[in-house]
Amino acid sequence: MGLVKGDPAALVERDLHALFFPHGLGHLVGLGVRDASGYLPGRVRSTRPGLNMLRTDLPLERDYVITVEPGVYFIPALLDDPERRARYADCVAWDRIDALKSFGGIRIEDNVRITDGEPENLAAAIPKSLEFALLS
Repeated sequence: MGLVKGDPAALVERDLHALFFPHGLGHLVGLGVRDASGYLPGRVRSTRPGLNMLRTDLPLERDYVITVEPGVYFIPALLDDPERRARYADCVAWDRIDALKSFGGIRIEDNVRITDGEPENLAAAIPKSLEFALLS
């Protein structure tokens, strides 16, 4: 979509993802919408932006259901910060971002069941297109 440029792994190392996605990627689903998640004993929550909000740092077992919630948000408090604009000047298309700030954002959620083989996407039949939603 031309919002950022560069090597994805290098951009994650620079915490760029947290500029547009400042929360965790998903959570376990069970008896409640947000079932027990958490961390293994001895594991420490990251302090890095975008990683400090992870709700689940557990080995996934067969028949667990977990959400996978990619999204993009245009949050003026983050995007208008002069320090962030300077830090990411080389890799963010600020003119395109500024044009999308009034959009707010979008998150697409899939519920995925862990199996002995490939995970089963329980929401696979639901049509979705992040690019269409952003550009329409």
